[in-house]
Amino acid sequence: MTTKADKKFWDLDRNMSAGQYKRILADLELSRAAAARLLGCSGRTSSRYWHGVSVVDPAHAMLLRAFRDSGMFPVVPSWRRGEY
Repeated sequence: MTTKADKKFWDLDRNMSAGQYKRILADLELSRAAAARLLGCSGRTSSRYWHGVSVVDPAHAMLLRAFRDSGMFPVVPSWRRGEY
């Protein structure tokens, strides 16, 4: 059984505001489009996160925080025609 003390910060805080989303993308040197490809969502969804129109999905928030907190920079696939 894991306790709260055993969990990492990115696993404890599953909420993310638009400002936090913007800061994490800046820290990871990601554009909104690159973040969408990394997270497996549409560019429109990433823009909604950016502008605070939609709540950032908890799984997306945890993944972005895990990348940032581990010091790893994600390798994002390049955009190809026909993909969103």
